[in-house]
Amino acid sequence: MVKDAARRSPWWGRASEAGPGLLLTLAFAIAAFATWWALRGTWLTFSALLWAFIYSIVATNVWPGLSSRFAAGIELTSSRLLRLAIALLGLTISAAVWLRMGGVGLGVVLLNLAFAFFFGSLFCRYVLRMKGAVSVLLGVGTCICGASAIAATGPALKAKAEEMGVSLAVITLFGLLAMFGYPILFQGPLGAWLGGSPLAYGMWAGMGVHETAQVVAAAAQVEGAVGIAMMAKSIRIFMIGPMVFASQLLFRRLEAGGREGAARLSIPWFAVAFVLFTLVSAAMEVSPAAAEWARFNGDYLKPAVTFLLAWAFVGVGFKVRASAIKAIGLKAFLGGMAVAVVAGVSALLLTRYLWLPFEV
Repeated sequence: MVKDAARRSPWWGRASEAGPGLLLTLAFAIAAFATWWALRGTWLTFSALLWAFIYSIVATNVWPGLSSRFAAGIELTSSRLLRLAIALLGLTISAAVWLRMGGVGLGVVLLNLAFAFFFGSLFCRYVLRMKGAVSVLLGVGTCICGASAIAATGPALKAKAEEMGVSLAVITLFGLLAMFGYPILFQGPLGAWLGGSPLAYGMWAGMGVHETAQVVAAAAQVEGAVGIAMMAKSIRIFMIGPMVFASQLLFRRLEAGGREGAARLSIPWFAVAFVLFTLVSAAMEVSPAAAEWARFNGDYLKPAVTFLLAWAFVGVGFKVRASAIKAIGLKAFLGGMAVAVVAGVSALLLTRYLWLPFEV
């Protein structure tokens, strides 16, 4: 009787309804994580999030019935699990990065971040006439860190899965082009202009390339550039939490009178938790257990959070329809290209004229 009562309870009903979808998305996440793991160090430096997105989008468009059959579990992974993973991401990023970067470097990174965000959002909205959340997602994806930023900002903007999907695809495309293009440009016409400095190149790559893996790959092509590139990149990643609020405020302005509920400002708990967890991480770095924390973070916490993000992105990917992406594809492509070029050029100019004279 106890067993029967448990099965009749609302909690058991929700769990049994979502269970098959959770297992399905979990299987896709494992495949995505395994693909990322197997291809580390190759030219296919896609994150596990992107592989999760690719696999789930292909599956839901080849077998459309999967999304409806496993809808409850897919919804759970694409909403609650996604927000939890973004919050936990803060534990892998230390707020102490603000102190390591130095005043000039910190100012340059934040200036380029703000410029890329506002240019991308406003150019896509008012020049390309893009509707919905795509314009803001392209801006925040370019200025912060691609997939993770889109994953964090999309729910706060009530973005559609297709809007997140097309934004991620465009950001990834131009991030890959930047990953290959930056080393070529530095070893060619721009090397002398930057004084041949690997630090200057690392600063430029850390500010201009999108995904973390892409930053590492681009910076590693020039000896001595990876450290400064990752410091600049860490500042950008830390800004995920604050930029969720900034994106909400801007989107509220852009969508005033538009989509129902889109203009209503709310406080996303996962963004607040993200910022608080970065402070926890910084405190752990100066605690007596700092060495143990560093090992735990690198060996267990970061891989676990990456896996949770990939799992959540499977759920988002299952909501993406190719037909919806085609409807906004060309404008998003042009917008992503414009934002990537402008962000890269502004990062280069700031590095050359503001950072290089003071820091090298």
